[in-house]
Amino acid sequence: MEKIYLNKASEFGYDQLICDIFDNWENVKDEILIPERKSGSGNGTIHVFLGAADAQLRNEFPAYYDSVEKGEDPSLQAIEVKHYFLISNIISMTGYVGQYYYQLGENFTTPIKDVLEGLKEYHIEADMVSTNSLFKLSTGSSKPRPYFKQFENDGVFSKIIRKILLPNSSYKISLLKNDEGEYAAFWLIGFDWQSDFEADPSTRRLIQDNTKDTDKTSVKWRQAIYYGAPGTGKSFEINRLTKDKEVVRTTFHPDSDYSTFVGAYKPTSIEVPVRDVTGKIIIENGQKVTENRIVYEFVEQSFLQAYTKAWLAYADKADGEKAKEQYLVIEEINRGNCAQIFGDLFQLLDRNSYGFSDYPITADKDMKKQLAKAFDKKTIADAERINNIYGKDIVSQVLSGDILLLPDNLYIWATMNTSDQSLFPIDSAFKRRWDWKYIPISEGKENGVSLGWKIKVNGKLFDWWQFVEKINDEINEQVKSEDKKLGYFFCKAQDGIISAETFVSKVVFYLWNDVFKDQDVASIFSDGDEELSFSNFYDTDVSGKTIVKEDKVEVLLNNLQVPFIVEESFGSEDEEELKSNSKHRSLKSVSFPDGTVFSTESLTHFKVYLESLKKIGINEVYSKVSEMNYKRVGRPLITTEKYPEVEAKKYSYVPVEGYYVVKGAMDDTLINILDELNNQLDLGIVVNYS
Repeated sequence: MEKIYLNKASEFGYDQLICDIFDNWENVKDEILIPERKSGSGNGTIHVFLGAADAQLRNEFPAYYDSVEKGEDPSLQAIEVKHYFLISNIISMTGYVGQYYYQLGENFTTPIKDVLEGLKEYHIEADMVSTNSLFKLSTGSSKPRPYFKQFENDGVFSKIIRKILLPNSSYKISLLKNDEGEYAAFWLIGFDWQSDFEADPSTRRLIQDNTKDTDKTSVKWRQAIYYGAPGTGKSFEINRLTKDKEVVRTTFHPDSDYSTFVGAYKPTSIEVPVRDVTGKIIIENGQKVTENRIVYEFVEQSFLQAYTKAWLAYADKADGEKAKEQYLVIEEINRGNCAQIFGDLFQLLDRNSYGFSDYPITADKDMKKQLAKAFDKKTIADAERINNIYGKDIVSQVLSGDILLLPDNLYIWATMNTSDQSLFPIDSAFKRRWDWKYIPISEGKENGVSLGWKIKVNGKLFDWWQFVEKINDEINEQVKSEDKKLGYFFCKAQDGIISAETFVSKVVFYLWNDVFKDQDVASIFSDGDEELSFSNFYDTDVSGKTIVKEDKVEVLLNNLQVPFIVEESFGSEDEEELKSNSKHRSLKSVSFPDGTVFSTESLTHFKVYLESLKKIGINEVYSKVSEMNYKRVGRPLITTEKYPEVEAKKYSYVPVEGYYVVKGAMDDTLINILDELNNQLDLGIVVNYS
């Protein structure tokens, strides 16, 4: 039983372990699956067969077993069991559900949303949800068979758990008891290839974690397509995983074909001596006279380069060592016609449990000649082991070039932007030969620390991640498409800054031409009574040079309610300096729905801010402000202790009910904090400024 579940069981008072019903992963049965995922003859009723622990269960419930074997109705003494599921485990599985539907070519966001929305209907206690069933013996065979049956019709298992179970998923179940003699089953849902899967709420597991054991992971994912919205870091993730590995990289495009992927004869120029009519080499000034001549040679392309390197790694390794891993990385795999590009190589993508191709293919005459040349005089120490997989001498055929067969050390990984999937749709037969790894949209981090990229407009800094979140919400609202959303790395920052010019040329151009071109987006592209067209973001200076109109960029960001962040160098200004500073906003008043108004007519700017925080509730706002990007010397503007480094920057602390509020920030920052609190807590306050 996983440690985290044992801890949870103890929290609920179930501290007596009866047995691990499924100590190892148990593959999900057809009868538990929702009907559209079924492949067997089950009727969709919910009953979980527990035969693996029949002996332990008989030992725990001897009287019940005896009564049923004597012919009594199994319903009379059936035992009620409570079932517990960890929220993080359910959420972890939604990523695989998305992959499942995506591979079927169906909408993969709806089932995920259904699960997440459905969880809101159930009581959550200690990060767990629960439901009830009966432990019941079935008498349909020669001896009683143990099951969990009669799950609650409106319970978590019926409404949520079945939605996250897939034809290839598995589960573990442990049965425990408390001092009152009540029973509970604790579930862990995953896959039988996951030896280290933990339902840990601190761990994101929408995709398998490749960082812990690259060797183990790569055995499973020899062919993988990393997919997601543009800018999610798919190539970055592959680069990270293949660091210090042998990599051959290529990019597919509409003109890619078999010859540009595998290889073909191409004209090349060689220098040869010039001969006279008798065949003698012509010599002038003691030097041979030469000329360039066009000849045709077979030129290996990315696939064949990676293929030969992988087999040569087998030939060059010492006895007892593993062959060095070779990676073929295909960027933008769906921008090319995969059926045309792979051709008969498609057959090689079926791998057996050892990682080698199940079905070798015959090499054509030109390729055979090239492979025989590349593998000339090479031997493979592991030949006997590999030959035993096929029951014949397959290695000699590989080295002679007669056949092509992918070795277990050759990994083919690819990236795919979901926004481009319509260029060359990938058929289901091709899809099922790949593992699909969804890269979700998330904040860019390095070693767990936010990259903190900013957009610089009119001398102001706007948080890039907040923009990404807000524009993605707008995309979801307008076009209902995950494919069109932006990832954190959609733009590249220079020293953490995305310039206005980069923002317009990449982001605004993408939004205007690819996302919202057929939508009514007046809400975000409005400039007063006019609508911003793409051309409105550009102007020319006196010399005719094209320049970005940064004020229009600021309009767009303001329409999305992206707050700008005041640089720390501004924070040393005191309130008297701020009042005379016409470049920034000046706080005037804060009005509450109950009629309370704090105004600078009778209070200082900071006092208006402070009294507003107190009225909202300092306990309520402390955690919210701590998570905001407004900081001084890396410290939040509301803390539980004073920080000398903040005071050293000429700020001061004002104690309020056990907390300390930083004094000395500009009105711009105070206004932004109040606005964000208003949005997050739905306060209904009005912040007035000039």
